[in-house]
Amino acid sequence: MRSLRELIEERAEKLGVKLGEKDIESVLKDLLRWKVGKSEKDKPIKTKDGSYTLWSGVYGEPYHSITAGAVREALEKFVVPSRVVDTAGKRKRIRILDVGFGLGYNVAVALSRIKEDNPGAEVEVISLEKYVREDIPLLPEPYRSWHKLVLDLLPCGEKEGVSLKLLLGDARGNIKELAGFGADAVFHDPFSPYKNPEMWSVDFLDRVKQAMSRNGYWVSYTSALPVRKALLELGFKVGSSRPVGRKRGGTVATLSGRVPPLSSEEGEKLLTSPFSIPFRDPNLRGDPLEILVDYRLSVLLRERELSSRRTGRTRTGLPSGGQLSGSM
Repeated sequence: MRSLRELIEERAEKLGVKLGEKDIESVLKDLLRWKVGKSEKDKPIKTKDGSYTLWSGVYGEPYHSITAGAVREALEKFVVPSRVVDTAGKRKRIRILDVGFGLGYNVAVALSRIKEDNPGAEVEVISLEKYVREDIPLLPEPYRSWHKLVLDLLPCGEKEGVSLKLLLGDARGNIKELAGFGADAVFHDPFSPYKNPEMWSVDFLDRVKQAMSRNGYWVSYTSALPVRKALLELGFKVGSSRPVGRKRGGTVATLSGRVPPLSSEEGEKLLTSPFSIPFRDPNLRGDPLEILVDYRLSVLLRERELSSRRTGRTRTGLPSGGQLSGSM
């Protein structure tokens, strides 16, 4: 079995990246921090708002924010910024693409809010998930009845104006079937980008884009630079949702709508940080660890490029710093 160091050296040779010992140590340090390793058993956890989530021993993190609360996160990071309630009030049928069904919370909270304001609205949901847990804690009221309905409909069914279809397995294969779906909203909720990079690559997000309406909204809890950079490269307008349970907000993106603006600090990081490079998975079959290694090597190249620019500016008497220009 290859060591992580051997994998780094192998991928560097394939990409034509020359590495010194300090380079290898720097790359290793980040990869060991990101690398997924099963260290704890799965277990239920009570979150700040009183609702429960589950801890994933496989990914080493919870399905939902513990500090914000599982219900609050579903509502304020997904339902509200995706504008699904307003959209449902303007048309007879609304389509939701749910990337990372997880425990079904985002879909259940969305259905509850949509049906509360628009009882006659028809909602079509397609969810992607590797496998469905058997120990899912039910949401508290007023969301419990809709959560039960969602779980009862799995893997495919219709009831009370709700059509639900769950595609199990590797989402990278299943997303190829959804071009032209015309999603009004995308709830993008896999595990975090550095733990689950295959679900956040520019190549996967491009497939998600093909399943969206041009007026649709893509929303997620993450503010990770590789994800926001990928969305920008794909032609999305990218903004920030309100912080919930932590200092940074999530991300809102759309092809033709409006988004809350990024802060000047967020915009500058996207322009200047060497880490603002998308994950790459061209064939949508890449090994997650190899995706991370290739990403970190790309960051290394970017660091060298930025360092060279700063050195060149200093030698010519120009300031080494820069200014953020344009808008995000």
